[in-house]
Amino acid sequence: VCVFLILATLFVLLDIPIRPVVRENAKYIVKNEVTLMINECVAGYLQENNIAYTDLITVSLNDKKEVTAVGTNTIAVNKLKTDITNAIANELKDSRGEKIRVSLGNLFDSYVLDYIGIEFQVKLTDYGFIETDITSNFKSAGINQTLHSIKLKIKVDVNINVGTLYQTETVETEILLAETVLVGNVPEFYTK
Repeated sequence: VCVFLILATLFVLLDIPIRPVVRENAKYIVKNEVTLMINECVAGYLQENNIAYTDLITVSLNDKKEVTAVGTNTIAVNKLKTDITNAIANELKDSRGEKIRVSLGNLFDSYVLDYIGIEFQVKLTDYGFIETDITSNFKSAGINQTLHSIKLKIKVDVNINVGTLYQTETVETEILLAETVLVGNVPEFYTK
């Protein structure tokens, strides 16, 4: 009983300083892994489907070559959002997790113990709602020039499991889908 109590006390004393370090390292690793996964999914989709600005947007000009309207191809935009969301969900399902190493030097603030550490397995146990949103932004790019950018904002909640530690992290990223410079007079309504 005494040996068990001593071991339990040692475990608790070691567990207290390790938890915050493991939690922070796991958060960093998972956010990095999920962001890379999202970027690869979007880049792969755009390359595979050869998506260009003109696939998503139509620009109407008058006889004087002035921009009179900028329209969205709603079907193409919705298909893009759906396909990318599904690709991200499939990648998250297949994620196996990564190993992280927590240095004893981090725990005890010691340079001597920096190369001695404990290895933990970080797993994505589940993911929540994947939120995707496409934004369109007009910005002045010089005299009679307007920069039009179309961006995809992605937000994913992921559950992280490291041993007995469970936590939920939100990963957000924004990816440029298409961009062009509209030359000519663009109505003030669009450039603000």
